[in-house]
Amino acid sequence: MFERVSVGRAGGLAACLVLLLTSAAAADGTAWLPEPGSGYVSVSLVHQSADEFYAADRKRPTPGAADLSQGTVWINANYALADGWAVDLQTGWARSEFVTGPGIPTMSASFRGMTDASVGITRRLTDETMGAVPSIAVRLGGIASGDYETGQINSLGDGGSGYEFSAIVGRFFAGRLGLSCEVGQRYRESDIPSEWFANLAALWLVGGVVTIGLDYRLVDSRGELDIGAPDFTPARFPELDEDHQAIGVRAFFNVGGFGVSTFHSRVIDGRNTAASGVFGLAVSRSFGAL
Repeated sequence: MFERVSVGRAGGLAACLVLLLTSAAAADGTAWLPEPGSGYVSVSLVHQSADEFYAADRKRPTPGAADLSQGTVWINANYALADGWAVDLQTGWARSEFVTGPGIPTMSASFRGMTDASVGITRRLTDETMGAVPSIAVRLGGIASGDYETGQINSLGDGGSGYEFSAIVGRFFAGRLGLSCEVGQRYRESDIPSEWFANLAALWLVGGVVTIGLDYRLVDSRGELDIGAPDFTPARFPELDEDHQAIGVRAFFNVGGFGVSTFHSRVIDGRNTAASGVFGLAVSRSFGAL
């Protein structure tokens, strides 16, 4: 129920900074690829919590005034195979908690396990440093389901493997302000509805050490089942029409190829999803040519 957080040959440092910043806790696509033979590895600690959720499109307290939370350790990596080609990897481990509030009999449930993993390949089609056209790329990714239990309000995911594809456009202005837009489609097995998604990001390179960013994320499921519908049961959680919109802010600090980033986001609207807040911290190491 929780949400799923290179500028051509002349912009290698900016590209690595942007990659690290935008991919700290999510397998987002980017049109800014690093130099061939270079990339990064990052480890992120992410905490999500909510005491409200959307039943269909109605926001209400969680059952039993419960605290719904999840902690995740993400490992992300990105590597440029050649000019205009890069691969990315994401995997992780998570633990979720569901504990009822005061004044009622205590009920709790905890789940832990490996998260869904993804592997993707990105092809940059145009390079903004070569002309007036912005950087444009396409990404194709595969999704492998994790080893967790489904059918619970605090399950770690929907439990389905599949694939996704997206198109990404990005451009830097005056060498410091970067704008990026990714739009894509995701398909998974096990009766999980397909969904389309969009990720918008604005990045400001304050200097060679500090970068700040704002982002907006949208996921729109093609499902038809709502929480509270006559035919809904907990076992059908993966089949829900689960939508969400979230906004976030993040900051990245880089010194000599080592980086630390912090980020926060919040769900501002949704359907059949937790109204969660997200906090995270990531450490990273870039390698290869900058």
